Amino acid sequence: MARPQHISDDTIIEALAAEGEVTAADLADRLGIGQSTAAKRLAALEGTGSVLRRQGGRVNGVRVADHWTVATIGADNDAGNATKTDATNPAAPKSGGKRLERGALGTLVRDYLAARPDEDLGPSQVGKALGRSQGAVSNALARLETAGEARLVSVTPRRYRIVTKR
Repeated sequence: MARPQHISDDTIIEALAAEGEVTAADLADRLGIGQSTAAKRLAALEGTGSVLRRQGGRVNGVRVADHWTVATIGADNDAGNATKTDATNPAAPKSGGKRLERGALGTLVRDYLAARPDEDLGPSQVGKALGRSQGAVSNALARLETAGEARLVSVTPRRYRIVTKR
């Protein structure tokens, strides 16, 4: 069985500097290591600020590979900060990522339902719109139903509507 080859961080950074912007797969091919190993090493180097990640995102529902470059001293701070924020917290909620106070999610969910009184809405749709967990939104909807502020209009799939006072 072949012994795994140890590649130093400096070797990875030198390869990135020589190639410019590359994917983890490109770097793995160049260095003769596994793609998952390259991705993990790049993520670790990103944590130290040695490399920068440009998120690949999605095209037609298919994930596009992230691209990596060497972090340069004196680079544009706005671009560097944006990349670092995006890379270190990719699933941050649209609301800024702050933890909500007790009961605040219920208020957000109630307001979202109230803005759409004629729609049947599920936890997934509301969660995506609010940038919050589907499970947390589902719990908030159940509490609103218990309090009489929302009505369960469909059990499968679960759909809710705001209760309008007449």
